Amino acid sequence: MNAPAKQLMEQAATLPTANIGDAMDRLNVVDSGIHPVWPGARIVGRAFTVMTAGGDNKAIHDALDLAAPGEVLVVNGQGATHRALIGELIAGRAAASGVLGFVIDGAVRDVRDLQMMQFPVFARAVSPAGPYRNGPGYCQRPVAIGGVVVNPGDLIVADDDGVVVVPHQFEADVIAKAALKHEQELAQRNAIAGSASTH
Repeated sequence: MNAPAKQLMEQAATLPTANIGDAMDRLNVVDSGIHPVWPGARIVGRAFTVMTAGGDNKAIHDALDLAAPGEVLVVNGQGATHRALIGELIAGRAAASGVLGFVIDGAVRDVRDLQMMQFPVFARAVSPAGPYRNGPGYCQRPVAIGGVVVNPGDLIVADDDGVVVVPHQFEADVIAKAALKHEQELAQRNAIAGSASTH
């Protein structure tokens, strides 16, 4: 990773998704049905996109053979909630390969194990039912997740508030605006706190 890209990722890691969403005029915010499956989960990384049939994770297994360290698997699972696409074992494999987390428009399982591993997963639902592994599916093409188009390499930032997608070509401008917004809010909070302490 070159120095400017590394600096941008480090800066993005300090910013709440709310400020980043504001910097994109409240667009490119994934719908609130996709949420962290354990409190405190956070992801900042590049999208590795996956499209898979509902309830089937063959393409996710394929993706784990192809994804690079520092990437986030963003999975269009058709919004299907009847079968979990990943659980503890796949998460362990992903973590070992340097994948930073999952954002899944679908279901997952083994929530307690994921939390114990501190492996961040954002999903639409939780189900104990396991997946099929037949296909079809594909990797590294544009996908839609929670009403937002994600292209390979887009910047994914996710925290307790949800998930935002920053298009790669606009990320420097968006992160700069989000950082300014964050500084302004900190100044406001400090001013309020200072005013309260004098009364």
